[in-house]
Amino acid sequence: MWILVSRLLRRWKMLVLALPVVAAVLSRLGSHLERRAGKPTTASRGLLGISRFARRRAGTEDTAHRPARAHRPSDFRSNV
Repeated sequence: MWILVSRLLRRWKMLVLALPVVAAVLSRLGSHLERRAGKPTTASRGLLGISRFARRRAGTEDTAHRPARAHRPSDFRSNV
C-alpha cells in the first residue's frame, strides 16, 4: 500500500513542479517564433495554445491575459 501512495505522491510532485516549467518554456518559444516571423504562425499559435492549456491545468494562469469581463459575475438584473 505504501508503494502505491509514494508512487502517486512522486507523480503528483513531478506534475506540480514540471508543468509550470514546461508551460513557460513553450510560451517563450512561441513568442520567439512570432517575433522572428513578425506575425503569428501556425507553430507559434500551437505552442502558445499548449502553453495556455498547461498553465490552466497547473493553476498558474495569470489574470493579465484574460478578457476584461472574464472574472466578473454575470449581470444579476437579467435574471429578474
